[in-house]
Amino acid sequence: MATRAALRVVGRANRLIDVLARLMNRCAGWLFVLCALFVTFDVLARKFLGFSSQSTTELSGYMLGVGIAWGLAGALDARIHVRIDILIQKVPPRYRGYLHWLALASLAVFAGFLLYGAWHTTAESWDFKATDNSLLKTPLIIPQGLWLFGIGVFGVMAALRVIEVALLLPGRDINAIEHLTGPRSYIEEADEALEAIGAAQHLMDKQAKHRRT
Repeated sequence: MATRAALRVVGRANRLIDVLARLMNRCAGWLFVLCALFVTFDVLARKFLGFSSQSTTELSGYMLGVGIAWGLAGALDARIHVRIDILIQKVPPRYRGYLHWLALASLAVFAGFLLYGAWHTTAESWDFKATDNSLLKTPLIIPQGLWLFGIGVFGVMAALRVIEVALLLPGRDINAIEHLTGPRSYIEEADEALEAIGAAQHLMDKQAKHRRT
């Protein structure tokens, strides 16, 4: 009974942080788009207009760093981090859950090291009021704080996943465990691709109907 109650609490916490991770993932995607547009404009301006922004390298670096950090949790939620699953697929299902837990625990430890380093770097920038050595003189606490937040959410999500899988192991619910930690199946990827095609088709039909009217 206590295990079920703990599982419900951790499960709810996981679902809440999943929502945050998906929102951050969208923001990360737009950061990458903005970075690409910014760099493209700078290249074209330098070639055809004879001028270049001296802040391109600085701003694009911030966008990439924050975008990567904010996409980590979303990738974990979508189960699209790179995994080599040749060995795990050969293990009987009743033991497979333990390997999933071990892989997830290793990821959580790695996230902890990332978080420690990010916190140390950000704290130093705060203590010394550090700024970027450029024309913008950007206070480093701003991009580093956003970077730290992304890594922090990733670390919390990994830790919650470790706890939830540990609570699921005694019941040997391998389907629930693999839904949380295992690589995505071909069926899931096909369903997502079909959903994206359907959404694109719906948008095209809507635009065509709007043009006719």
